Amino acid sequence: MAVKDAVLQALEQARGARLSGGRLAEQLGVSRAAVHKAIGALRSDGLAIDGVPGEGYRLAPEDDSLTAAGIAALLDTGFVGRDMLAVPSLSSTNTVLKERYLDRPHGFVLLAGEQTGGRGRLGRSFASPAGTGVYLTILLHPTLPLAHIQFVTIAAAVAVAEAIEQAAGFAPQIKWVNDVLMEGRKLCGILTEAMIEGETGTVSSLVVGIGVNLRPNPEWPEEVRAVAGAISEFGTVPRRAELAAAILSRFERTYSLLEQGQEAELLERYRSRLCCIGKPVTVISPTAKYQAECIGLDENGHLLVRDGSGQEHTLSSGEISIRF
Repeated sequence: MAVKDAVLQALEQARGARLSGGRLAEQLGVSRAAVHKAIGALRSDGLAIDGVPGEGYRLAPEDDSLTAAGIAALLDTGFVGRDMLAVPSLSSTNTVLKERYLDRPHGFVLLAGEQTGGRGRLGRSFASPAGTGVYLTILLHPTLPLAHIQFVTIAAAVAVAEAIEQAAGFAPQIKWVNDVLMEGRKLCGILTEAMIEGETGTVSSLVVGIGVNLRPNPEWPEEVRAVAGAISEFGTVPRRAELAAAILSRFERTYSLLEQGQEAELLERYRSRLCCIGKPVTVISPTAKYQAECIGLDENGHLLVRDGSGQEHTLSSGEISIRF
C-alpha cells in the first residue's frame, strides 16, 4: 500500500481524533518526512486535514470530500472499487464509463460529485446536482449465464438498501424491480446496461449505475417531489465516501452470491424488502396497463400478479406503481 493511502486509512480509522506525525511514521514504518509529504498530497486531493503543532493531524469529522483514496480507505472488498476514479463533475457515470473505461478491470468504479446529464430507466432523466447525492457506476465483466443477468439489478437494489440501513440507521424497502423506497418515497435510481458481443451474443460487460439522494434536490420539479425522497428526511446523513464505500462493499457480497450459484439466498433477501407483495398495483407494460394484485416472486426474480379476472401473469419487464 502506498504511503499516502496508508496515512489516509489511519486518519479515516481515527476520524475526528489527532494522530501525530511521529506516531503515524512509527505505525506505518516510514519516515516523518514521508508522512508530511503524504499529508500534502491528500490535501491536494481535496481532503480536509488540519494539523496542530505538537498535537498532530486530523481528518475533520464534517469533511465530506469524495475521493477515490477516501473511499478506498473504507472499503471491505476484494475486487469492487479496487480500481476507482472519482471526478468532480461529468455528464453521466454510465455514459462516460461506456465511452472511455470499458477496458478497465472487473469491479472498476467511476464516481462523480455531480452529473449534468444523469439518466434513469426508460429514458428518464436523473437530476444529480453537487452535494445532494452519491452517483457511481460499477463495471463488471461477468462470467454469469445470460439468463442470470437480471439478477445483477436485484443484487444492486439489495446492496443499496442494506448500505443505507448500515450508514443511515433506517431500513428501506424495495419496489420491483429496483426502486429503493422509504415510506413510499424513492431514494435511489439504478440503471443496469449490458454490452453484447455481436458475433457470439454473450455479455462482454455490464455497467451498474447507482444514484442515491442524500438531501432533497432543489432541481426536482413538483411532480418529482411528490414521489422522490432523500436520506436526510428519514435518518442520519452519512458522508458521501462512507455511503459509497458501504454500497460497494455490500454490492460485492450480493454479486458474489450470483457467482457462487446462490441466487435463492439473494432472492430471499430481496423478497424480505419488497413492499408490494399482497397489495394492489398498477401494471405498466409497453403493451398494456391494468390493475392487479401482487402475489409473489418466482425463482427468476420475476413478479407474479393476478388481474381482475383472476388470470395470473409473470412480469419479467415493465414496471408497477403502488399507492402508499
